[in-house]
Formats: sequence, structure tokens, C-alpha cells
Amino acid sequence: MKTMKKFGFTAMAALAIALSSCSSDSDGGSGSNAATYINASVDGTAFETFEVQGQSSASASRIVSGSDTFITITGVSSTTDAMEIVLHNITATGTYPAGPSNDLTLVYSATSSQMAYASDADCTGATGTVTVTSISDTKIEGTFSFTGKTDDCTGQKAVTNGKFRGTFAN
Repeated sequence: MKTMKKFGFTAMAALAIALSSCSSDSDGGSGSNAATYINASVDGTAFETFEVQGQSSASASRIVSGSDTFITITGVSSTTDAMEIVLHNITATGTYPAGPSNDLTLVYSATSSQMAYASDADCTGATGTVTVTSISDTKIEGTFSFTGKTDDCTGQKAVTNGKFRGTFAN
């Protein structure tokens, strides 16, 4: 299962590059003009969604199936590290907890170590929050922070000052 999770995350990062957004709009000073982005600090080091000629390496999707809503925002940095926000049945503004028993997952994947650090790892201290400040059928914005742990609970990353915007591709 751990291998499948890592494979799925790598596939999502590759998909983020393939489905990158081509438009931009003003963000009111959040640090990016891209339509979709994820920016944060990982253990004190800046993580910023990579842009090439105005195109973001981030993607966002919103899928509604019956009474379920799935929102995924994925961003890739210039060092090919990746960050992903996965929300299940989050349809209103508010602050939501992330952890092993919640419908919300935050993941940071470090390319150099080939390790994923997730808020939903079944480890003590794997936790976080997402604050959705704006949500519609076409876009979501907010802030986040989390402590991500590796599957074996031996590695940890603190992700702080996170900001995101997802303009849905579908």
C-alpha cells in the first residue's frame, strides 16, 4: 500500500505538469499571479510552485460524484519537489483538521530523498489544518499548515505559512 501511495503521488505530480494552468489573475498579494499554485515553507525553506513563461506547474481538479466532492490541488517546485492538498466533501469556507482519521490529506514529497511526508500517516504527531477562505464551482483558495510524517514514522517535515489557489481544470 505504501508503494501504491508513493506511486500515486508521483503520478499526480506528473499530471500537474501536464495539466498546468495557462491563465492568471490577480491574487491580492498572496505571492503568486498564477491561477493555480501552492506556496509554503518546509522546515524553514521556501516551497513555491514553479512557473515557466507564465504557466504554472500546478493543477487543480474538482470531481462531484453523487453526494461526494473531491478536490485536489497539486504543485511542483523548481527542484521537482511536490505538494498536494486532497479534500473530501469540503464544500464551504472554514477551518478543517488534517490527520489520519480525517477526510483531508496534505502531502509533501521530497525528490532528493524520495520520501513523502503526509498529514494522514498513522503516526503520533501527523496533523495539520486547512482554512478554506473562498470556494466556488470554479476555484478554491486558502491557507494550510501541517506536520507530515513518513509511512514508517521515522521522518518528519513541518510545513508552515502555506497558501494555495486552485482554479479547477475540469
